[in-house]
Amino acid sequence: MSMRPVSSILSSGDRDDMGVTSRVDPRWILVATVAAVLAFDQLSKEIALHRLLDGPATIGGIDLRLVANRGILFGFPAPVAVVVLATIAVVVVAVRSSRGAGLLPVVAYGLLVGGALGNLVDRFQDRHFFPPGAVVDWIVAGRFTFNLADVFLVAAMVMLLVLPTRRSRAGATVDTSAHLHAQG
Repeated sequence: MSMRPVSSILSSGDRDDMGVTSRVDPRWILVATVAAVLAFDQLSKEIALHRLLDGPATIGGIDLRLVANRGILFGFPAPVAVVVLATIAVVVVAVRSSRGAGLLPVVAYGLLVGGALGNLVDRFQDRHFFPPGAVVDWIVAGRFTFNLADVFLVAAMVMLLVLPTRRSRAGATVDTSAHLHAQG
């Protein structure tokens, strides 16, 4: 059995825009991230539904209260058909954008899709003690009540805005951090 230097092993993998080496197909990372986000979101909503039925609670300084949100972002009203079409658009754009992207952008796209699907699934679940067509919001911050799917959506958007990459016209990921640091 021959031993290879660590540097040759690391250089033989695909290095993403943040210098992280991965040998896993990005599609599997996307699927795994979506599945984990969706499962975690739905589990947290089920726990919130059962624990907060009797009324609001505070845990570790965080206020928790069940809210049936029939709207979209910040409670703005929207027909279910618009929500479904918007979710489909998010999925298509994220899947297409994740092709050829580095590890962290693929994870961000997974958070985005998982969060969008988590809120869409709520609208079609039959919960006998919760209004139909509503998303389960349960975390309170000031005037806003939201859920973990919303947290994942916002985290994904922040990640996609701050990651130091862009795509070239050929679709390859180009590291722009050196250019940004040279200017700063």
